[in-house]
Amino acid sequence: MIPDIKDHRWDNLILGKGHYQFHLLSVKILMNRTFLSIQQDPSPTNAHKCKQELYDFFVKNERIAQKDIAQIFSRELL
Repeated sequence: MIPDIKDHRWDNLILGKGHYQFHLLSVKILMNRTFLSIQQDPSPTNAHKCKQELYDFFVKNERIAQKDIAQIFSRELL
């Protein structure tokens, strides 16, 4: 199950908190693009856009991205 977009773990993910070994190439590419975008423009507006894009991707691809979803959301980052 994918947490609500308001879940703080989405913020942790786009800010690069945590170390992940993503399984799907599409997730790796999307995450790299997200990290680059946040580095270039850390504004709240851009952060929300990136978070929404990731959320939409995982909702749409939940079945094939199960390993990556489990890795991201099964643990709590401090």
